[in-house]
Amino acid sequence: MKLQVTKAQNVDQMGLTGKNERGSDPCNFNMNNVQFKPEGALKGLNVQYSVKAQLGRPVDPNSARQKRLATAPGKRTGRPINPNSARQQRLAEQAARAAANGGVVKRGRPVNPNSARQIALREAIAKAVAEQG
Repeated sequence: MKLQVTKAQNVDQMGLTGKNERGSDPCNFNMNNVQFKPEGALKGLNVQYSVKAQLGRPVDPNSARQKRLATAPGKRTGRPINPNSARQQRLAEQAARAAANGGVVKRGRPVNPNSARQIALREAIAKAVAEQG
């Protein structure tokens, strides 16, 4: 199957006539000075617009969820924490270990100081120290 591409012969066929209002080439139109201002469109919907929160859906301050969130400022409104869950018990044990060790939590497999590898490492360190000084 052959693809046929048609090209406009002049600027008039593309819907552009000559130069834009700034006097520059119509192909080099700069969109940097154009700003999106949705305040007018959102004002009719009774929605507050914030420049900081442009992404996503606009917030309706009269929704049931927003009213519920407004009654509990600073309070977590998600799922409550179960102190008897395995994860919470593990986190509590970890915090207790950290408090006992001065804020340091040791992770991973503990070192066996009597293993052949640890003995060989100690001997290599002692040998290196003796050679240096």
